[in-house]
Amino acid sequence: MDEKLYQNIDLPQNNPLDTPQDLPKDTEKKPINPKILLLIILGGIIFILLILSLVVTQIRNKNSNTQSIPTPTPATIIPTPNDSLIPSPYQESFKNLEKSFEQDPDLPAPQIDITVGE
Repeated sequence: MDEKLYQNIDLPQNNPLDTPQDLPKDTEKKPINPKILLLIILGGIIFILLILSLVVTQIRNKNSNTQSIPTPTPATIIPTPNDSLIPSPYQESFKNLEKSFEQDPDLPAPQIDITVGE
């Protein structure tokens, strides 16, 4: 069986601290992968939009706090429709309907069936 040597035969020197000056230095810059560059740009855009949305939200909250909320008032006056808004063939029928609404028939309240759902 052959003896396996695990010694690095590439370097002829034995002292690892004494490095020769003529070793090639890695001065070449490797090009950045376009996918990584695109990811960095999109991350920057997302970060800028996040900051912008926080600023806009703060401005909207300040504006909404200063505005008062109007309170609705109930309408007590029922407007009467103008005859000119109603087509002429239906004006007479509409007047008859209004006259029938003025009469107050005393109708009993509808009966509730309590047996439903049993």
